[in-house]
Amino acid sequence: RRSMKPFSLTYVRYPEDDPLGLAMALASLAPFCMIWTTVGAFMARRELWDLLTLLGILLNEVLAQLLKRHFKEPRPATCEQVDFCDTHGMPSSHAQLAAFVATMMTLQYVRRREEFRVFCKRNKRGASGRAGHADAMTAALVVLAWPLAWIVGISRVYLGYHSVEQVVAGACVGCVFGAAYHELVCLAATKSFSRLDVNDGGLGGAVARAVIGARMRDSSLVPDPLEVERVALQVNVLDFKEKSF
Repeated sequence: RRSMKPFSLTYVRYPEDDPLGLAMALASLAPFCMIWTTVGAFMARRELWDLLTLLGILLNEVLAQLLKRHFKEPRPATCEQVDFCDTHGMPSSHAQLAAFVATMMTLQYVRRREEFRVFCKRNKRGASGRAGHADAMTAALVVLAWPLAWIVGISRVYLGYHSVEQVVAGACVGCVFGAAYHELVCLAATKSFSRLDVNDGGLGGAVARAVIGARMRDSSLVPDPLEVERVALQVNVLDFKEKSF
């Protein structure tokens, strides 16, 4: 028989008679809920920013694994309780992923607000209507991202998978990498995206046609894209009704 091993990223064990342990186990899986939520958002809306976030998550995980192999620090002795001592523990990839996502969400939210303020100041007008303000749910998700990242880190220590130092290191790496990725990759990608032209020859035109074919878009600077879409759809529906009758 072939030897079998668990998939380490989603493998979680907790004390059977410990309700808090169950809650910590569920919290430990929160980063993967973030991943699948982003995948679903991209498939539904084809937003460039969601695609960039997924790429960042992948690169963040690669960085975490490279750091684990570099430091080769064993997990704490408590890993024996969960039968998970055969991999390195520095840094915690779960804490790193949660911190990376929280950092990306925060920087994107701040960017949207600041760019809109600059736009209003440049055009000497105030923000009018709901479309000029981020919706309450977006703001709430950004605020909740940090306590969730904190709980993920606590869960990894509570369940015995990591030491406090490994979790703190993972969170710090996630924040730093998230900030660097946002500044060096995401902002550059959005600028390049806005310059795409199907009439360009060579690779630029091919990429532009592929983007249009995939119905991709970039609304990362719109404070409330859903409100803009709602208003546009309402106008189009009214126009369609007037033309139909």
